[in-house]
Amino acid sequence: MLFKAKLKISADKLKLLFSLLLSLLIISVVFVLNGVVVRKGFVSAEKRYLDNCVQVLQGYSVGVQYYLENYHTSLSSIYDEKLFEEGDTKKIQDWITRSMKYLSQDFCSVFYVDSNFMGYFPQGNIIDLHGRAYISPEHFKDSDYYVSDMFYSDFTEDPVFFIEEPYFDRNHTLKGILCAAIKIKEISKISKNVKIGEQSTSYIFDRSGKLLDHVVPELIGKVFVPKSEKYKHLTSDITAREENGYVETENHLGEPIDLFYARIKNCGWSLSVGFPKKYLREISRKYNLIRFVVVVISIFAILILLFTETLVSDYFYKNQLIEPVYDPLTKLWTIQKFEAEARKIFRRNPKARYMLVESDIRGFKFINQNYGEEAADKMVYYYSTLINKITLEYKGIIGHGYADHFCSIIKVRDLRNAMNIFKGQMYFLSEQIRDYDIPFYPKFGVTFYKPSHCPDLTVKDLIGQASFAKSTIKSSMLLPYALYNATLLGKVNEEQILEHNMQSALEKQEFFVMYQPKILLENDSIVGAEALVRWKSPLMGTVYPDKFIPLFEKNGFVVKLDFYVYDKVFKFLDQQIKAGKPVVPVSVNMSRNHNQPKRFMAEFMRIFRKYSVPPRLVQVEIIERSVMDRETLCEITNALHSEGFTVAMDDFGSGESSLNMITKVPVDVLKFDREFLLSSMGEDGNLEEKSAKFIEILIDLSKHLDKETVFEGVETQIQRDFLRKIKCDQVQGYFYSQPLMEQDFVSFIESHIKV
Repeated sequence: MLFKAKLKISADKLKLLFSLLLSLLIISVVFVLNGVVVRKGFVSAEKRYLDNCVQVLQGYSVGVQYYLENYHTSLSSIYDEKLFEEGDTKKIQDWITRSMKYLSQDFCSVFYVDSNFMGYFPQGNIIDLHGRAYISPEHFKDSDYYVSDMFYSDFTEDPVFFIEEPYFDRNHTLKGILCAAIKIKEISKISKNVKIGEQSTSYIFDRSGKLLDHVVPELIGKVFVPKSEKYKHLTSDITAREENGYVETENHLGEPIDLFYARIKNCGWSLSVGFPKKYLREISRKYNLIRFVVVVISIFAILILLFTETLVSDYFYKNQLIEPVYDPLTKLWTIQKFEAEARKIFRRNPKARYMLVESDIRGFKFINQNYGEEAADKMVYYYSTLINKITLEYKGIIGHGYADHFCSIIKVRDLRNAMNIFKGQMYFLSEQIRDYDIPFYPKFGVTFYKPSHCPDLTVKDLIGQASFAKSTIKSSMLLPYALYNATLLGKVNEEQILEHNMQSALEKQEFFVMYQPKILLENDSIVGAEALVRWKSPLMGTVYPDKFIPLFEKNGFVVKLDFYVYDKVFKFLDQQIKAGKPVVPVSVNMSRNHNQPKRFMAEFMRIFRKYSVPPRLVQVEIIERSVMDRETLCEITNALHSEGFTVAMDDFGSGESSLNMITKVPVDVLKFDREFLLSSMGEDGNLEEKSAKFIEILIDLSKHLDKETVFEGVETQIQRDFLRKIKCDQVQGYFYSQPLMEQDFVSFIESHIKV
């Protein structure tokens, strides 16, 4: 028994010991694994940090390239093949003088250098440029244009650099050079448009290491030398000799930084970006903390991670088994296949230039809702056959994205030739579409790409560029396409600033209302006005609606702004009535984002009932091209009518309004879009006969539908007299008055109202 007892105790101890050993083993394994994983994570994070730094550098470099390419494109745009082949320097000199107004505003001088190195300037000067370092045939051995270092020139006090475009005869002998001088200070625009972080520093320097752009203006034109002995040998002229690299050094404040630098492609300049060393130290501290936490919960974390990894791996495995190739509706490549093939094309011929076009159909959601999915699908298929035919004609590739979106890539020789062909094909498309049962209109975003210039740009990036360019097109049918260029980089920044400040601007009442009178053509008396919102920003000055309304429509903030404007208008009318002053009806705009009639009416009436204003003095302008379908538009129009308000359909004639919609939605007034009138004017200022007849028919049709008619954008007496002749009811525009502040508007009413 004693033996058995001892055996039993020993077994318990053995079991406990085994449990302890197993626990220690598990903890040891987990600790080791944790150390390995965390270390690997730190190394990975450090690599991501370095990769991100390189990406920032490359992104900034692309920004510089865009600017230089734009300068080059602007300079080459005045090239006249026949004129330059003849080589008559006097004619070339005169041609440059006449063309200066079409060139980039950044050019402080443009001149032509002949094969004898004589410079011909627009002012009529002829200067011998022998021995000038920035003029040499050697510059064009490996490049079709040249960007010079910084120089001090005779025609400006500021330092400049030169963009040079060579021209050769048939024997490839240099015949002449077209040159443009740009002040070094213009490079600062790049820093304003490309944000690299508040604590990061950047330098742009030329081949000799002289700084062309820096946060400290006094350093521009000098070679940067670190202050401390440790880094004194890492000067900018040393860095300028290397293609790319990464070193630890210090910035102009003496702070330790990681400096990444690289030669800018197709340019001889170099770019460097410095990031504070504290970023890496913060990564190290964070991973030490993670290591401690992971040790505490390691066993559970490992099990969860293993389980999650299994699920994720299984998911990707299954999804990679089937690669979509053809779109079932259009039988074209899917966008995934299109991107894959585009990457292959770029790899095979990286020095070629390509045009990417992203297109869709205007108002496709409206077409889908009103004609049905089957009709919409047939339209998409029909449109796909047209653009596929064009793409194949130029040996390009095409893919179908979601819904009505298509992407095409075509190899091109140069921008001007490509755009001429593109515009011709748009005319072909419009002719073909005219025969289709349902009227529809495409819009296009265009971007150009040379893989060897920007190898890090992906196909998705290019599609994004084209799509962004397309998004800048206004609703007018007069502008069917937009071209992506460096100007749009600034637009991205501008929109970010607007979006950042919009809420505080509303709270601080930076938005204000102006009133543009509506004139009765019968006797030139004022019978109403349209309320127009403006933004007076302490930061940006006066901002006009075309800058912020499209952005607010995208992010939904326009709904808040609408109700703010309604309150201001109702308050103004109330004050005028109580003061015993004459008033006229004021129309307010309802943006396209209001798609819930009950919610809109509840808030609209809540604001309206704060004041003692008769409903007859308020008109609501709705937009047919909104997110609302026909039934919703009818519902909100009827709701406004039931409260005593009149309703106008705004922007009629912009290209997307339909007669069917007008007959179904019971609006009281049709407002004709100003672009519709302007597009009917000839070069002599008179209305074209066919356009005038068409406008007359529309006015007559409106009368038969018992709609009042208002024309916007009336700016000349010819326009006014024509509209009066064809019995248009009312007009508004600069011919009578620009939008007025409240006090000026009150004075205008008093002087133009007919009692």
